[in-house]
Amino acid sequence: MQEPPPVNHLLREMAAFAEDVEQALMARGVDWHCCPEAGEWSLTEVACHLRDVEREVHQPRFRALIEADGAFLAGAVADDWVQQRRYREQHGPTALDAFLEARGETLQMLRALPSPIWQRKGQHSFFGPTSMHELLFLAVQHDGAHWEQIQKLLAM
Repeated sequence: MQEPPPVNHLLREMAAFAEDVEQALMARGVDWHCCPEAGEWSLTEVACHLRDVEREVHQPRFRALIEADGAFLAGAVADDWVQQRRYREQHGPTALDAFLEARGETLQMLRALPSPIWQRKGQHSFFGPTSMHELLFLAVQHDGAHWEQIQKLLAM
């Protein structure tokens, strides 16, 4: 993995992503169910994915390393949840609200951490040894991929 940017920069990016998504999706008449092609996600599915990844992937991993250096960090195949959890049938704005609430909780938890915690390492089931700082970087990269997806859907 490349060297992550400073923690304070990454935390600002996490906050900005949430603000940008909220502004982009709540500022206009959004077609929450439009899909560009079969097999691609709608905005509702993206919002549900962001909500569930924040609650069930990011937060538990961060908490595990806050609680113990060397913690095991379970992998997740969250893309499968789109079909398993029937995201398409859910309410996009409600999922977005839940994501924004969860992201706020994540930021509150992370902003309060002392510097040494960021170097704690855990054992990720997919990536192997990784630090709290690297996990934050991965979360920001995940946001970036979905921001591109959101922009594409809004441009349709």
